[in-house]
Amino acid sequence: MNRHVRFPLTMLASALAALALTAFTTAPFTAPEADPVEVVIRSVGNELRFDTTAFSVKAGQEVRLVFKNDATVQGLAHNVVILTDAEAIDRVGTAALSAAANDYIPEDEAILFYTPLAQPGETVEVTFTAPSEPGEYPFICSFPGHYVLMRGVMKVT
Repeated sequence: MNRHVRFPLTMLASALAALALTAFTTAPFTAPEADPVEVVIRSVGNELRFDTTAFSVKAGQEVRLVFKNDATVQGLAHNVVILTDAEAIDRVGTAALSAAANDYIPEDEAILFYTPLAQPGETVEVTFTAPSEPGEYPFICSFPGHYVLMRGVMKVT
């Protein structure tokens, strides 16, 4: 009697093993998603400059950009706005003057990513996927007039 019970169980176990093996070998491999790389940029006290003027990321990499406004003077707000190219800096910086209703982020195709406006002492962030095209992508503060001095470059490799 044991002989008849073992045979079907053995066949069932073999069939399940083959099915499981097929599922593992035919399914496409997807790598686990990596945590975003974190980039921290700060304002330098009450000066109109960033403490970081360049950082590098890989093309297509997930990036968590954290901006800390270390200013102490009331009303000295800042943000970080990443652009497609350096030719857009003056145009976007100038257009920001009339974009108060949108936290000084004008409508412009050259704007790739931006943090919210940070008041003194505040920390803001944005998470984005770096461009797939390697190159240098400038960043500015778009608060009125700040773009002239508050600049940097995101290098995508």
